[in-house]
Amino acid sequence: MPITPTSFDNIKVGYISETDGYIKDVSIADANAYAESNTDTEFIFIDGDEKVRFLTINEVNALTPKNLLRSDPCLTGDQPCGPPKLKFFGGGGVGATANPVVDSSGNLIAVDIVSGGFGYTSSPQVQVIDPCNNGSGAVLQTLIENGVVVQVIVRDSGQGYLPPPQTVPQYPAVLTLTGVTVTNPGFNHNCGVDQIEIIPSNGSVLSYNCDPFGKIRSVSVDKGGRFTELPQIRMNTVTGFNATFVPNFDIIRDPQPVEPVLTDVVQVYDLVGLNINGYVDGKPYYGNIYYVNGIRYAGTSAQTSGTNIVVYDTQLASVQKRQIEGEITASQREETETQEDTIEAISSPSRGSYSTTPTSAPSTPSTSTPSTPTTPATGGGYSTPSTPATPAPSTPSTPSGGGGGGGYGGGY
Repeated sequence: MPITPTSFDNIKVGYISETDGYIKDVSIADANAYAESNTDTEFIFIDGDEKVRFLTINEVNALTPKNLLRSDPCLTGDQPCGPPKLKFFGGGGVGATANPVVDSSGNLIAVDIVSGGFGYTSSPQVQVIDPCNNGSGAVLQTLIENGVVVQVIVRDSGQGYLPPPQTVPQYPAVLTLTGVTVTNPGFNHNCGVDQIEIIPSNGSVLSYNCDPFGKIRSVSVDKGGRFTELPQIRMNTVTGFNATFVPNFDIIRDPQPVEPVLTDVVQVYDLVGLNINGYVDGKPYYGNIYYVNGIRYAGTSAQTSGTNIVVYDTQLASVQKRQIEGEITASQREETETQEDTIEAISSPSRGSYSTTPTSAPSTPSTSTPSTPTTPATGGGYSTPSTPATPAPSTPSTPSGGGGGGGYGGGY
C-alpha cells in the first residue's frame, strides 16, 4: 500500500480557548485568521517525534511537511530492551508526559509527571508500552485539576518490567509515601481491632477507618517513609476478607534538599527528556530551584526546603564551587548602587558640584591671566560648591582664566 506523502494540508495545530477549551486540528489558514483577533495566542503543534511544541503564529507559518516526519530514522535489527513507556490519550487535552519508576523487582511503583499537559476535560487514559513485552499488568489512573494532569495513581504495579540500564539517560529520585489508595474495601473487618500493616515499613505509620459493615473506607499516612521497592500493605485480621491497597508516592527529583542516604535513591529512566536546571557537584540537576538575591539554590523555597546547595550554570563552575559570572548578592548590589550614587552626586552639575562647562558668562570677566584665580559672581567656570561628604576634591590648579573649569572635569 503506497504511503501518502505529507503536505501543508496535513499540518494541524491547536490552541486553548478561554470559552471552548482546547481546540485542535486547526489548519494554518484558520490559525492565521484566529491570530488576527487574538495576537498573543500560543499555538500547540505535535511534531513527527510526538513532542509538543508551543509556537507563535510566525512559527506556525514557518512549519513545513518535514516537521511531520520523525527526526531519527526507524531503528532496524535487534535493540536493547528497557523500561516501559507511558502514552497519554483521550480526555480532550494534549501534552501530558511522564516517566515510569520501576523497582529492581520489575514493579512499576510510581509515575513522575514531567508535564501535566492542558485542556483536559476528563481524566485521560495511560497506556503502558513495553517494547520487548517483558512486563505486563500495570494499571494506571489519572487525576486532573483545571485541565491539567496532577497525579497518576498506580492501581496495579504489574510485573516483569525492566529498570533502566546504566547506559541510558536517567536521574536520581526519592520516593516518599504520601497516600494509600483502597483498591478493594473488603468486608467484615473488626474496626479498631484489626491493624493495617506495611511491609517493609521504612518508618511509615498508617491508620484507617471503616464503615459498619467492616469495609475499609480510607487509609491515612500518619508518617511516610522512603521506598525504593514496592511495599506490601495488608490488614492483619482474623475476620476480614479481600481488602487491597496500593501506595502513592511523592517523587522528589535530585534529592539534595532532603539529604537522603544512598539506599533511599532510585534511578528513573528519562524517557521524556527533562530540562536540566543547572549543575551540582559536576552532575546535571533536574530538581526544583528557588532564588535568593539572584542566586539559585536546590529546593522549592527558602522557607519550606531551604538549602545551601548552589545550582550552577555550568558543569565546570559546579566543580570549582565558584559563583556564576553576573551573580551578585543584594548587599553587593546595594553597595554598588551606593557607590554609583556617590559618584553621581560629586560629578553632576545639577547637584551643586563641579561643572566642566560654564552655563553663562561671568558677570565680571577677567581680561588678563591673574596669579590668583578670580571667583566669578555667578555662572562662571566653577562655583564654590557645598563641601561633599566623600570623597573630598583635590586642591585645584590655578586656572588660566575665568572660563577655565576644565581642570576639575573628569577627576571623579
